[in-house]
Amino acid sequence: VTVLRNRWVQSSGSDAVDLEHAELFRGVSGDVLSKIERLSRVQAFEQAETLFHEGDSAKDIYILRDGRVELMYTLPQDPTTEIRITQVAPGETFAWSALALGETLSAHARAMVDSSAYIIPAAGLHSLFREQPRAGYLVMTRLSQQILTRLRETRKELRWLHQGAR
Repeated sequence: VTVLRNRWVQSSGSDAVDLEHAELFRGVSGDVLSKIERLSRVQAFEQAETLFHEGDSAKDIYILRDGRVELMYTLPQDPTTEIRITQVAPGETFAWSALALGETLSAHARAMVDSSAYIIPAAGLHSLFREQPRAGYLVMTRLSQQILTRLRETRKELRWLHQGAR
């Protein structure tokens, strides 16, 4: 397993984040948030359990409720080599390919400690956002910001990796 530089996230383990405080839904009205909560379900994962695999169908988005999850990417030229993309902290979104209309997930996720996540069907969110375009705009803007942040972090890591390979 090849891992990029660690970005450890501190989590007390007992502090669960509700959807109202999730990065993706900050600022969304209480009415819309109630509808999102009705769409979602919470699922628990044991340490080292895989939440989903790279290449799985992108149907649901995940918001980490508590714990810590790592996202990993398998090198196509060497299926035995994994690269850690990032660690997800409570309140952060992952498996966002579903919300961005991606067909498959681009990474796999593994619980680093006992964790739980909100799982929300993207189709339900898209339907809600057609009815509530202001909320949809806000959420998709936040999603774009998260994708941009992840891209910047990944570029920094690639620079670090390249410098280390010299």
